[in-house]
This record gives sequence, C-alpha cells and structure tokens, in this order.
Amino acid sequence: MLLPPVVMLTARSSYTVDPQWQIKFTIIWTSILAFTTLLSVPYIYRSHLNGRLYSGLSINESDGVVRAPSPSKPTGPSRFGTSNPLSKVFRGARAVVQSLGLWTLPMPNLTWWKGQVGDCCRRAYFSLGLSQIGMILTYAGIVVACFVTGAQLTQNSNRPGFLALAQLPVIILLSLKSPLPLPVFLPSLSYEHYNFLHRWTGRVLFLSVTVHGGMWLNQFITTDQYDQVWAEKTKRGMIAYGLMGGIVITSLKPVRRICYQLFWIAHVCLFVGFFAAVSYHTPYSRPWIYPCVAIYAYDLVVRMIRYRIKDATLIPVDDTLTMIHVPDCDSGWLPTQHVLLRVMKGSGVFESHPFTITNAPSSSLSSTPRGIILYAKVCGDWTRRLHSLARDVATLEEEEDAEEREKFIQDEKEGRVTVGGMEHPGKRVTVMIDGPYGGLKLDLGEYEAVLLVAGGSGITFVLGAIEEAIRVKEAGRGPSKVEVAWVVRDMSTIGALAPTLLHLHTIGSRLDLSVIYNLYLSNPPNPLPPVPAAMPHSTTLSPYRPEVAQLVREALPTTQDGGAGGLAVVACGPEGIVMEAKNAVAGLGVAERVDGGGVGFHGECYNL
Repeated sequence: MLLPPVVMLTARSSYTVDPQWQIKFTIIWTSILAFTTLLSVPYIYRSHLNGRLYSGLSINESDGVVRAPSPSKPTGPSRFGTSNPLSKVFRGARAVVQSLGLWTLPMPNLTWWKGQVGDCCRRAYFSLGLSQIGMILTYAGIVVACFVTGAQLTQNSNRPGFLALAQLPVIILLSLKSPLPLPVFLPSLSYEHYNFLHRWTGRVLFLSVTVHGGMWLNQFITTDQYDQVWAEKTKRGMIAYGLMGGIVITSLKPVRRICYQLFWIAHVCLFVGFFAAVSYHTPYSRPWIYPCVAIYAYDLVVRMIRYRIKDATLIPVDDTLTMIHVPDCDSGWLPTQHVLLRVMKGSGVFESHPFTITNAPSSSLSSTPRGIILYAKVCGDWTRRLHSLARDVATLEEEEDAEEREKFIQDEKEGRVTVGGMEHPGKRVTVMIDGPYGGLKLDLGEYEAVLLVAGGSGITFVLGAIEEAIRVKEAGRGPSKVEVAWVVRDMSTIGALAPTLLHLHTIGSRLDLSVIYNLYLSNPPNPLPPVPAAMPHSTTLSPYRPEVAQLVREALPTTQDGGAGGLAVVACGPEGIVMEAKNAVAGLGVAERVDGGGVGFHGECYNL
C-alpha cells in the first residue's frame, strides 16, 4: 500500500530537515563540553603547578634503583587561608554552588526500604543528588526540544530517530575509562563520577527510539498499512530496538549487583548487535557509527598500552582479607587511584576487578617496599577464590619458597602461627594490571585539616588518602591534622590493618602531622573489646555508628590569626555513608564554611 501524499511529502522533507537538527544537537553538547573545559582551567593550572596534572597515567618500573618521587611543588598559601574580602566573597559563592552540587534527598523511612541502609549508615539516600538530577533533566530537555520543535511527529516521526543516532557519540564518550589527551570534561572528575551520565543518556536514547518506532507503528496500524509493519526496514528497526531494550534492562542496578558478568557480556554483545542492526535499518546511521568506533578504539588502544603483566604475592591477612603486593613498580600512580586486577590463573583470567592502591611510591621517608599494595575483602565468589588461593600453602612454589614453606608449615603444626597472618610466606601469582584510574582529586596541600570518613572496605581509599597527605606534607605544605572515622563491622579487620595504620601514624608524627583514628563498630560485641595494642594510643573505639554531620562540624577549623586554613572531607565506602557525608557538607552554613577557610569534598562510592 502506498503512503498518503502528505506523509510521502513529509518523509522526503525529513531527510533534509532532520539531519540539520542532528548538527544542532551536536553543536549544543560539544559547546557544553567546551564550557566545562573552560571552567576547569583553574584546576588544570593548579594541577600543573603541583605536578598532579599528568601524574598517575601509567605504572612504570625503573632499572631497579629506587628513587624517591619528585615532591609536589609548593603552590603558595592555601586559597582558603586568606581573610581579604575578595577571598571571603569567593568562598561564599563557592559554598552556595557546593551545597547545590552535593545535596541529596533521603529515602522515606519505610520498613521495606530498610535494606537500602548499609551496616555503616544511619539512613538511606537516593543515588542521585540534586545537581545530577538537574544535569539529566537538562540533557533530556535538550533532546526532546530538538525532536519536537517544528516536527509533525504524528505524520512523520523520523526526527527522534535522527536524534537517537546523534546521541551515540555522547554515550560512547561518557563510557571511556582512559584519559583523553587533553584534560576536558571537568578533569577534576574521573569515569566513575560521571558514569551516571552514561547510563541516563542511554535511557534518553531509548526514549528517543521508542517515540520514533512507536509513532511509526501506530501510524501504520491506524491507517491499515500492515504491509509496512512487516516491511524489511521495519523488521530491522524492531530488531535494533529489541537489542537496545536488552541493554537498558540488563543495565538496571539490581541486575548489575546480582549478576555483574551478565550485565557486562550483554552490554558488549548487544551494543555490537545494535550497531549492526541499525546500520542495516537506515544508511543515515553509518556517519554516526564511525565516530563511535573511533572513540572506542582509542579507549582500547590506550588501555592496552597501560596494561602491565606482573608477578604478585598474595598474603591472607586474616580470614576475610587478602593483601596483594605487586613489586617492581616504582612510579606512575598516585595513592587512592585504583587498578583493574586480573589473576592469570584458572577462571580468574576471564574477570578483572577494581582495587584501590593504598600506598604511595616508595621513598626514603616512608620506607615502604617497592611496588603496589592492594587489599581485597571477601565479598563474592571471585574474592573468595582469591583468598582461598592465598591460603593454599601446599601449592607454594617448591623451588623458590621451599625453605620458607617448610618453616611455615612446621610452625603451623606446632601452633606458633596460623594460616592467615603477616607471617604467611605469600603465594606467588601472575597478574595483569589495567590502570591506574580515578583517585583523589582534591589537593590536600591546600587545606589545614582533613577528615576521612570510611565505611567497611572504604578504608583502602582512606589509607591512600593518608599516604597522599604525608606526600604533600613531605613537600613542605599540606594539613597539620588528619582525622579518620572508620565504621567497620567487626574487630578482625581492625586488627588486620592495625600495623599499617600504626605505620602511617608514625610517619605522620615525624612530619608534625597528627593522624587520629576514631573507630566505630556497627555490630559491636558485648562487652566492647579494647583497642588493639598495635594501634596508636590516641585511637578511640565506639560501639555505634557516627553522625557524620557532627564529625564534619567538629573537624572544621576555627578562625585563628585572621583566617582558618580550610577542611578537606573525603568519604569512601557504601553509597549511604558517602551520601550522608555529602549532605553533611552541604548542610554547613555558608558563614561557617567562609570562616573555616572553605570546605572541599571528594566522595568514592563502592557500588555497581
């Protein structure tokens, strides 16, 4: 059946007019990208001065001689530490913008919602903050405005389809893990911070193709054009739509949390299938697929260049914690960055998982061993297999570890040691490292005080943050006090990390950097046990979850000698505790933040 004349005329004009809207949309999002880069110029400049701009790009190994890393360059007094009127105006404006950026809505206090609250959190929050919701709504509004302005969708719904194609480069760009050659799109953030945009732009794309396909099908059915419903072009379009729907469904949070491998495999396979189906559906898609392929190829090539295959040693610190030491690494990372680790043994070859680097490159002051130190808490099948592999003393390398192995087995039989513990000789494995990525984006050298809030395994990021504070302090600047609030479920993890925490406290004392640990048990035994002997004497232990807002208020420096030096708040762990810390900073009064010298915030959520 032939299309009505009006529809045919509209269809012809759409192939002329609608591509122009693709160009308009592309100009809009690239302009926003350029604007965010312009806003980042002060950050880029300061990062260049303190030597952090291109630090942490690729892990390197020297010729075997350990050299101390170049200390970050002093950048002068803290930008928060002056009391002149202009500085106060800047801090006040920054405090207002910061509140809008950090504020997150709490979830209703309903019984069936209690499962959303983690062990270390007092309450649950929605995943997105007000600023993130605003960004999503703005993007969706731009897309909808582009495909409805001047379009007669009831007669021809090609415009949403054209706009869907124009969104593909945005989605692929937001999925990149590798850093771009030039620091664009707010370099103070890394992929894990704007990954929510990748997810929601994909959902807006799904909305666009739903409108495009749904309105065409509705038109075919209402005008009795059933032959058009089963036309080859329509079939290929429905196949592409089905593949995109599969991507959206498998990308939902419950699927990602329950079966991450299914999500990952479906994401890759279905997206490739979608590209193939949509290219057969319309030839107008191909000019938009080529940039996507180029962007993704860039990401793969850069990641391959950054791959490192190394020998590593696994040590079962206790019954649930595994330390991973990757030696022969001397530079190219910053503490708090993370790497994707793949164990080249058994089924571990097919999986890689992110782990935070807890130590800075070796220096004469730190006296830490060469290499990277990671910690893996048993929380799933992969980490459980890793821990079992580390505890398997019987399969230690016979030649290289024979003497150590025999001594350890004899001591274990006589009860002098247990399989878990730092006395363990270590299990050697081969690993592949991808990274480093992310990391702390605050310059701790600009603040007088630092508050580190950790929930559970978020302590690994905090260990790296303490190392970073020590690193900048060694360079002649940085905070005078670091306060750690760690919410943990049981004492065993505290005991396992006590020597590391004591070591960092000792190094800080040599630099006149006060490191104070406040520990909170979310599941305290009765009676409450004492603080482990290996911890510093100033350590406190409390049998309850802390009120993060109170911790932030108490840590804020007071005005002394004309102006305080500011507070850096770093929160890491389950989503709830990070959101609580965000709201705690956002809830501070503008005057409080101005008088305190300003407050910086960095959050790391350990979730999928």
